[in-house]
Amino acid sequence: MSQRRALWTIYASVAISYLGVGLVAPLISIVLSQHGADTFVVGLVGTTMFTFFTLAAFPIGYITDRVGARPVLTGGLIVYGTAIFMFAQIRPIWLFFAVRAIEGVGAAAISVATETMIGAMSDPSQRAKRMSYYALSVGLGWALGPVGGTTLFQIHHSLPFIGCCGLSLAAALLVSAYAPQTNSGDHHVGSLWSVLTRKMLLPVSAGSIYGYLMSSLITLFPLYLKDKGIPEVLMGTILTSVIVGTIVCQIPLAWAADFYGKDKVLLGCGLLLAVLFWLLPLSSAWWYYVGIGTLVGGLAGSLYPIGLSIVGSAVRPARLGAATSLFSLAFGTGSLVGPSVSGLAMHHLGYNWLFYLPAILTATMSLEILVVNKRAAQIV
Repeated sequence: MSQRRALWTIYASVAISYLGVGLVAPLISIVLSQHGADTFVVGLVGTTMFTFFTLAAFPIGYITDRVGARPVLTGGLIVYGTAIFMFAQIRPIWLFFAVRAIEGVGAAAISVATETMIGAMSDPSQRAKRMSYYALSVGLGWALGPVGGTTLFQIHHSLPFIGCCGLSLAAALLVSAYAPQTNSGDHHVGSLWSVLTRKMLLPVSAGSIYGYLMSSLITLFPLYLKDKGIPEVLMGTILTSVIVGTIVCQIPLAWAADFYGKDKVLLGCGLLLAVLFWLLPLSSAWWYYVGIGTLVGGLAGSLYPIGLSIVGSAVRPARLGAATSLFSLAFGTGSLVGPSVSGLAMHHLGYNWLFYLPAILTATMSLEILVVNKRAAQIV
C-alpha cells in the first residue's frame, strides 16, 4: 500500500471513530441526569474522562515507542468502543465514573497513536498539512454525529451507544487491516521526561493554549453571551461561526506553515489571536461576535495541528511516541484548567476576562517564538 493510501486509511478510521464520539457526546449528561445525577456530579463525571486522558498520555506514549503505533491505536479503539457500549448497560452512578475513566484511557491511546503514526509517516515539508487533514477528520466526524445520535436516542436510548461501539470496532478493523506498522523504538528509550527539550517548548505551549481555549470558551462563552442579552438562536449562530472558521482555515494555514515555516505561521496566529481577544469585548452586537468568532475559530483551531507538526522535528524517531504524548499531556492539562481558571477570573475580575486571559496567553506564546528564534539565530 502506498503511503498516501495508508494515510487516508488513518484519516478514515479517525473520522469513523469520531462520528461515534459525536453520536454520544451530547447524550451522556442526559443519561446521567436520568439516573439521578445532579449538575455537580455530571461535571465531575466529565472531568474524570479528561483527567484519565491526561494521566494516560505519557504511559501510552512509552508503550507506543516500544511496540509501535498500530497495535496501540487498534487497542484504543476497542477500549473506547467498549466503554461507550457500557454506558447503555449500567445503572449505579459510581460505575459511570469508572466507565468514563476507561473511556479516557481509550481516547488517549487513539490520540497519541494516531498522531505518532502520522508524524512518523510524514516528511517535514508536509507534516503540518497532513496534521491538518487529521484535525479536519476529527472535526467532521464529530460534527456529523450529534444529529444522528439524538435521532437514534429518540428511537431507543441505547442505540447511539451501540452505534458508537460498532463504529469504533469498524475503525479498529480498518486500522488493523490496512494501516502500516510504524517501527517500534529501541528498548532503552530513557526517561519520558527526557523529551522535554527546548525544541519541545513551542509545541507544548501551542497544545496547552489550544486546550485552554477550547475548554474555557466551549464552557463559558455561552454564559458570556447570555449576560450580554444575546438570544439563544443567535447564540447558536455565533458558536457555529467559530466551528466554520476552524474548518475553513485549518488546511490553508497548514499549507502556509509547510511553505513559509511552522514557527512563522504560529507566530502570526498568536499575534492575531491576541489582538482579536482584546477586541472581542468592545461590542455586544451579534454580528460582531460572528465576524470575530469566525476569525478566532480559524486561527485558534490551527494551533493544534501546527504545534503537533513541530513535534516530529523536535525529537528522534524512536522518541516520537513519548513526544506526542507530551503534547497530549499539555493539551489535556490546558483543557482541565481552562474552565476553572477562566471562571474564577470572570467571577472576581469581570466577564471580559474570559477573553483577556487568552489574549495574554497567545501574546506570551508569540513572545516565546520571537525569543527562541532570536537565540537560534545567535547560535548560527
